[in-house]
Amino acid sequence: MAELTPFKQTHLDAAFSLSQQIRWPHRPADWHQALSLGQGLVATCAGRVTGTALCWRWGAQQSTLGLVIVEPAFQGQGIGRQLLDGVLDWLEPAHIRLHATAAGQPLYQQLGFTASGFLEQYQCASLPSQQAEPSLPGHRLRNASDDDLTALSALDTRAHGLVRTRLYAQLLADNERFWGLESSGEIVGFACLRRFGRGLIIGPVIAFNAQQARLLISQLLSQSVGQFVRIDSHQALGLGHWLAQCGLARVDISSVMHKGAPWQAQQGSVSCWALMSQAMF
Repeated sequence: MAELTPFKQTHLDAAFSLSQQIRWPHRPADWHQALSLGQGLVATCAGRVTGTALCWRWGAQQSTLGLVIVEPAFQGQGIGRQLLDGVLDWLEPAHIRLHATAAGQPLYQQLGFTASGFLEQYQCASLPSQQAEPSLPGHRLRNASDDDLTALSALDTRAHGLVRTRLYAQLLADNERFWGLESSGEIVGFACLRRFGRGLIIGPVIAFNAQQARLLISQLLSQSVGQFVRIDSHQALGLGHWLAQCGLARVDISSVMHKGAPWQAQQGSVSCWALMSQAMF
């Protein structure tokens, strides 16, 4: 059995090394951001970090779980189960959401998680030339600013119940581009472009409908020509065919899994069309 200890800043280099071993794209900066917003455990064997698991509380009732890694040489020894048991003790009885690989799904099911859909990962190593979608009547695109923090966080909460004001404060301070979509002087959608992994990622994207989402995403795509771009979107929202037309290929699919009572969005509310990250949602 491995020894579990709280995930600290001093473990970040080892965690980055683990993600490199399994070919996850996370940079040291991505690990640092994840830990700064959440908490986690590391598994050690003879003083060596052999596994990680992090979680994030987004309000009193909602949480996400991710960056669950066990070094390949130590897999099959129950370390993943140890890490998950420890993290779940912190989170329950809150609703917990995660995105599982096919290999990880059986363990999550044993722990009481239920699959409810799929998340698709799209990317392009060098984005081809893009044409932004035409503007929508009665809508105006503008740069989001710190003054929009409350409105952005409130829309995000309406989409999936997560209260992520601290996250949005970070995104507003550190992004390549952050578009807000206004109608009648009120923000009704937004999209963030930022550095992550191998290049750029578009997300979160929050909007009321596919037209708004495509408008926001196309603006960011048109400003990212020639660069590595990634977008993670729920399969049920149906953006996949359009993303493929934009030159992004589906490279992975994972299961959306829940434990506890899931968030029920109001009918006609906004949706999350692209994730900030698969771990932090």
